[in-house]
Amino acid sequence: MSDQRNFARTVVALSSVVVAGCAVAVTIKVMSTDPQPRVLDQDGLERQVMADIQGGRPGPADRLSCPASVVADKGNKFECRYWDADLSTAKFVEVEVVSDQGKVSAAFLG
Repeated sequence: MSDQRNFARTVVALSSVVVAGCAVAVTIKVMSTDPQPRVLDQDGLERQVMADIQGGRPGPADRLSCPASVVADKGNKFECRYWDADLSTAKFVEVEVVSDQGKVSAAFLG
């Protein structure tokens, strides 16, 4: 009878160790998984930049093109291309993400 109790205790102890090891492995896997980075909506981004560079009054034929999938990390900088109504030459606009919520600041280069 005591042999059966010792065996049962050993099995329970080993099972506890295995379960604890699995829990640690799963926790490490979950914690090391990088979440998807937040990216800015391209249409909303282009509206913000256009409003910023033209004081909120864009011309009807003005065009702006910003890169897709811009990560919304504060301090992130990138360039957009701007064409005015005649579409003859492109100007570059430097854009900086100024908050993790997606607010940006823009200014013409050069």
